[in-house]
Amino acid sequence: MKKRVGLIGAGNRTINYNLPILKLMSDELEIVGVTTKSGTMHRRMDVDAPVFDSITKMVAETKPDVLIVSIKSSKMSEVLDEVIGTSVPFLIETTDNYSIYNKIIESDAKAGVLEQWPFLPMEQFKKKLLDSGALGQVLSVENDYRTYDYHGAAQLRNYVSGEVSPKIISLKSVENNYRSEYYVDKEGEFKMPALEKVKAKVGLFENGTMLIYKFSDRHKNMPFRKFRSLKVAGSKGSIIGDCLLDGGCEISVLDDEGVSHDVEVLYRYRDGHLSAISCTLPDGKVVEWKNKFGDLSEHQLATAHLFQEMLINDNFFYSVDSAMQDMVVSYAGG
Repeated sequence: MKKRVGLIGAGNRTINYNLPILKLMSDELEIVGVTTKSGTMHRRMDVDAPVFDSITKMVAETKPDVLIVSIKSSKMSEVLDEVIGTSVPFLIETTDNYSIYNKIIESDAKAGVLEQWPFLPMEQFKKKLLDSGALGQVLSVENDYRTYDYHGAAQLRNYVSGEVSPKIISLKSVENNYRSEYYVDKEGEFKMPALEKVKAKVGLFENGTMLIYKFSDRHKNMPFRKFRSLKVAGSKGSIIGDCLLDGGCEISVLDDEGVSHDVEVLYRYRDGHLSAISCTLPDGKVVEWKNKFGDLSEHQLATAHLFQEMLINDNFFYSVDSAMQDMVVSYAGG
């Protein structure tokens, strides 16, 4: 039997990300209703479902099994009480608003968070490699100016163990502002001098893995800043690279005789879209991530993974508590 899905919000996130995925999963998921502030639906939505201006009315008339709430974080607090009041399980987008997560936790509602950054294809491949044991014990994980705020924290936490929600037990943070130089950014636009906020954190997970987190609010668009990477140091190997395909990934591992080997990462494409990422370890073992969903962008493939687990398999594994842990890493410390 298909899962009945109700959509709350019909903006760019719904149209450009979620709808193409839901249509690919139409054998298992059915959109039964849409709620928008105006009660009307943008022509780009192309959904055969009734439209409502009330969440409560949409739920009462269409009886969804789950809701996907895709509205701006600044507007989320306006509808959250009504969403919780329906008693229907729901998924929300990430937010930097602690009060939203706290209200959900206090309500004991069944909710998941659509944090897709740890589940990009390259990140899923890295996780398979770590789970294979090829790198041994994970000693440290580092965000070297690659991914911003809680998204970067989510990626680092996902490297640490078999669970997505390892806890931080110690965290120290330093921040400072620096005046930037005149420069032309990566988009070719001239940038006047401005304050650049730089933060660095060192933390310890409960299993002993060290976290190193560095980020700047302007680093991404500075062409003279060449380093942007995610790093994993293991007792038998290391990973350094990007989380997106065009950024590359370098892997080194020890064989059984203690000799270090650089491992080549291979990408396979079918009909123009990514079908697999793999590598062959020194012992001949192949580690592979496979695209189960088809012709989607990297971020859509990550969201499809979340939909598969939370909507279809009813496994709300990326919980509000997980998202709160990401915010602790990103914003706390002192």
